Amino acid sequence: MIREKDGIHIERDRLYVADSRNSKGDVNIVSHAHFDHLHMDENKVVCSEQTAQLAEARTGNKVSFTEKTENIELIPSGHIIGSSAALIEDGEKILYTGDFSAEDRAYMKGFQPPEADTLIIESTYGIPAYRFPSHSEVKSRIADWIESNSQPLFLYGYSLGKAQKIQSIVQEVTERPIVAHGAVEKMNEAVEKVSDQKFRAKSYTDNKDLLEENGIFIGPTRSARKDSMNSFVEKVGGVKAGFSGWASTDSYMYRGGYDETFVLSDHADFDGLVETVKRVDPEKVYTTHGFDEALAGYLSRELGFNAKALKKNQTSLTDF
Repeated sequence: MIREKDGIHIERDRLYVADSRNSKGDVNIVSHAHFDHLHMDENKVVCSEQTAQLAEARTGNKVSFTEKTENIELIPSGHIIGSSAALIEDGEKILYTGDFSAEDRAYMKGFQPPEADTLIIESTYGIPAYRFPSHSEVKSRIADWIESNSQPLFLYGYSLGKAQKIQSIVQEVTERPIVAHGAVEKMNEAVEKVSDQKFRAKSYTDNKDLLEENGIFIGPTRSARKDSMNSFVEKVGGVKAGFSGWASTDSYMYRGGYDETFVLSDHADFDGLVETVKRVDPEKVYTTHGFDEALAGYLSRELGFNAKALKKNQTSLTDF
């Protein structure tokens, strides 16, 4: 039985629980170090060493972990540094993707999925409206935009993963000074410790003056809507840009009050999701999160897969 409760529960000879906050299984799997996927109880978890170290940096708590355990293979999922899909072999092969991206981006390699009997796939962007341009196209557009805007620039993305990719691009295309919000600076330090990435951003607290000329600010998405930050942007004549897969639709620009947006995502787009299902070629597909019902419907109707969306707190497969 596979169900969504607190995390994804996979009941075979043992109970595997993936990306739960507090639920304890015989085996607990953590796919990556974003807060909504971290296991907060003091149970030993299966995850990559990079994920464990990033989780410790985010929470301040020691993580007891192993990268190797019976029946489970961790496979890099291309979402953020350390992110992993889990291939469980317990009577059948069950692939849990966690969040993933199928495309090479900045310093990340896209997810290369194995074949499996059952696939549990994230569906964040699981409708055709979310088809993303190639990373090279997005990178070129970002470079052109930076070059054509000499005023201070304020760039916003998730503090772990997205913000580092934004910086990687910015560092490659311009020598302008970069200033990082405290939350981004903290994650920069954590990522540098677990990878070969280096970021030249200086602290926002000590270097606001760099933004009074032509500096570039990197901040978490939540700070884009703060009155204090927007007052500063206005004071220095700055321009705001948001980076997300949600930028595929116009509403994202207005919600964040951005002057420009770029479709830069750490998730697979609709075509990437569909192509991943085809490559895995499973007998059963379970979709979870985001447009789960829409993606399951498309896979069933258009491609003939036995696909269903996982329902919160379902008690059996007949609850679909």
